[in-house]
Amino acid sequence: MRCVFAILFSLIAFSSHAQKQLVFLHRESVIARFTEGDYFTCVLKTGQKKEGNILSLGEFSMITSAADTIHFLSIRKIKNPKAKKFKISGVPALMIFSGLGYIAFDQINSIAGPTSGRFDGAYVTALSLASAGTAIVLLRPKFIKVKRGVVMRSVDYKSPYYLSN
Repeated sequence: MRCVFAILFSLIAFSSHAQKQLVFLHRESVIARFTEGDYFTCVLKTGQKKEGNILSLGEFSMITSAADTIHFLSIRKIKNPKAKKFKISGVPALMIFSGLGYIAFDQINSIAGPTSGRFDGAYVTALSLASAGTAIVLLRPKFIKVKRGVVMRSVDYKSPYYLSN
């Protein structure tokens, strides 16, 4: 019976143990979040690029799987965890769809009506609009600069910035 209580107590203790998270805040909003075990890539103020899995988060530093201790104050840029998602939205989407939509609408009009479907100056404008939108989507920065106003915190389950899975 004691063995059952010991097992139950240890399961409860391990399930209530929370991981620490590294949170980057800008104007009270979270711009990046990393937990212990996440792959982390950063550029230090000395220009060195450090990467590896986060093994341990301390108050002012972290330890990665490459046996590096990285102090939070020495980080210049971090890799954006949201950058790997290819997502078209906002102004670039409007530019792409309006440029291609104009060309498609003009082609439908030339099929249905007596107008000619020649390539003229309007097509150049529409294609340049669509290509500018595509360039904006493809050239989004993959790194976030840790500039003035960005605060790095190592938080635990008591913090309001902690996100439980």
